Order: sequence, then structure tokens, then C-alpha cells
Amino acid sequence: MATKQRRKSAAAAEDERTSGEEKIARLLGLLLVKDIEKKTNKVPMLRRAGFSVSEVAALLDMEENHVRVADHQGRKKKTKA
Repeated sequence: MATKQRRKSAAAAEDERTSGEEKIARLLGLLLVKDIEKKTNKVPMLRRAGFSVSEVAALLDMEENHVRVADHQGRKKKTKA
């Protein structure tokens, strides 16, 4: 019985660390794009920084499909320049 409780406690501690790491990653991502005004211009930079589509959508309060479109358009602009 005590072993199960220790396993649950270890799993809970792991979840807390993960959520802390996620918060730090989100803060760093927001710092990366803080001076960019348009959300659609922020997307490609966050994607290049390693954030997934769902993470970018959550950070910028956008739909995932909008993030994909903005990412594609941002990459297309970059190749033209």
C-alpha cells in the first residue's frame, strides 16, 4: 500500500515539474515575439523556435488551422525575400 502511494506521489511531482517547464517555455516564447504586433507574424517565429501548432495556438489564442495558415504564409514570405 505504501509503495503505491509513493508511486503516485512521484508521478504527481513529475506532473508539477512538467507544468513548471511548460510555463517557462511559454514565457520564453512570449518574450521572443513581444515586439511583433500582428499575431500572424508571430506564428512563424514561434514555430521555428520549436513550438508545435497546438502550443502556438494556445499561446496566441488562435485556432490551430489559423496557425497553420499563418505559418505557411510566413514561410512563403521568407523565401521570397
